[in-house]
Amino acid sequence: MDTLKPLIEKLPRVRLIPGPTPLHPLRGMPEKETAVPVYIKRDDLTGLGPGGNKLRSLEFILGHAIQEGADCIIASGPLQSNLCTLTAAACARLGLPCTLVVNGEKPEREEGNLLLNRLLGAETIYAGPVSSTARAVRVEEEYERLQFAGHHPFIVKNGATTGWGVLGYTVAAEEIRDQCRGARIKELTIFVPGGNGGVAAGLLYGNALLGRPLPIVVISVEDDRDLLTRHIEQVLQETEKITGTACPKPVSELGWIVDDYRGNGWGSNTEESAKMVLEFARREGIIIENVYNSKVVVGMRDWIRKGKVAQSACYLHTGGFGSLFSQY
Repeated sequence: MDTLKPLIEKLPRVRLIPGPTPLHPLRGMPEKETAVPVYIKRDDLTGLGPGGNKLRSLEFILGHAIQEGADCIIASGPLQSNLCTLTAAACARLGLPCTLVVNGEKPEREEGNLLLNRLLGAETIYAGPVSSTARAVRVEEEYERLQFAGHHPFIVKNGATTGWGVLGYTVAAEEIRDQCRGARIKELTIFVPGGNGGVAAGLLYGNALLGRPLPIVVISVEDDRDLLTRHIEQVLQETEKITGTACPKPVSELGWIVDDYRGNGWGSNTEESAKMVLEFARREGIIIENVYNSKVVVGMRDWIRKGKVAQSACYLHTGGFGSLFSQY
């Protein structure tokens, strides 16, 4: 198909992002020997709160929630969760009360996303230094409390990596394809982060339905390739049920999923990614997040150096700016 509009327009959605996020050239890699043009897709500039990729997912998740009659929203995550902050921003825009459950102690001084959460009017419940499993129990308790009080709460689950959440980047695949056409960019290889797989699943799915106009490289920032692939496959099954449209090929044939740059996984820098945060900011004037986005840039640079990018490369910047203020 040439457009995803007939597939998407029948689904509930709330518009949170003002328009296509910018796609523009970077100065490029510092090595003089490479002639590969390098671009950046600015999904850190999505228009609400500190910006970031989760707003694309929340357009469909909250659209579904409202369709189901929700009158308040619950999200959860670690102390500096970008999802929590962007959910708070989206709820403020939609006039929905928002409760955030975070696994950590309340600090004496709120910094980074915790400060933004308060400014955005969300109620934050500090569950203490507990596991994600124990945090989920606390979320369910809050859900039951709100129900007992006569509300209709809705839980944003699994870091927004759900069948509904995947649709945000399904749509983004067409957006990027159209921007490439408009700018006459040929064979743009997109480098995207792979955490729990939501961004990757959406782009791979949307790109596949469009006939795979974009080569996609998923850089794992947490799990090994096999586990990340399984995460993507599982969530895509949910999305296929929602849309009624199967992915035309197996995930393993839709792009490259690589785990060479993840180091010790989630929340942990590699030596190269720690350096990249500073180098990228000082070379491009653009801030990238410290332990997540930076690994994608490291991977993209390595692929370019090794001659594995045919025409041009693009780094998908998924945001995370707010968490930087607590990472140093």
